[in-house]
Amino acid sequence: MPVRRCALSHSSDMETKRDLNVIGVGDRQFLLTATAGDAIHLTREADGDESGQAAVPDHYLEDFERTYDVTAILEPKWAGRTLCGREWILMEADGDDEDSEARYAPSCRRCLALLDRLFPAPKLDDRFPLVAQIIADTVAEHGTAEILGVPGDHQTALRKEVRAEIRKRTGHGLKTYAHESMVVFVCDPIYDVHADEHLRRGAEAVDAFFTGKPVARQSPTRLWWRTWVAE
Repeated sequence: MPVRRCALSHSSDMETKRDLNVIGVGDRQFLLTATAGDAIHLTREADGDESGQAAVPDHYLEDFERTYDVTAILEPKWAGRTLCGREWILMEADGDDEDSEARYAPSCRRCLALLDRLFPAPKLDDRFPLVAQIIADTVAEHGTAEILGVPGDHQTALRKEVRAEIRKRTGHGLKTYAHESMVVFVCDPIYDVHADEHLRRGAEAVDAFFTGKPVARQSPTRLWWRTWVAE
């Protein structure tokens, strides 16, 4: 289900007005909106049983009417609160000159998390349970694990599954971090038990980096997605 900016292209030889600064998910539109803070939020269209709000209040109209379709920005079709529940002020402008900052994408984490729920859940690889089990085994033994090459659409499910498994086995919480295709898992209470081992392994890695010597042994906490899941 693609996310798109809803904008129409026009001939360059005539003056045109821009569409609203929205993104679309399927057949639904979300207005990029500003609140009292710096984050860019998302606001859904109003339901049939609620009164809608215009994208731009009358007293801000002069700042927008040169660039946007006035009829569109004054149409009262938007909910009164953002997806994350905040009252919003007006639509974010998408930059109408060289000195203005374009505001094309939401940055509110809560709005983005709620938007994610509108997408269908990814079809997980058949060996996903096996990978999650191996990661949980590694964390339970060493207090940490990192796995490289994880597809982006599997990362959220993997973090959730391993977190639940560690909680079930040990009663401890689990911190997870993702960077590009790498996902890192850390359980502090178990990790602290093996602190000396982790320090020693870290020192070996630093020595190998500066001396060019091969690492004596591969870290048991480093895993690769491709080892268990065929490309």
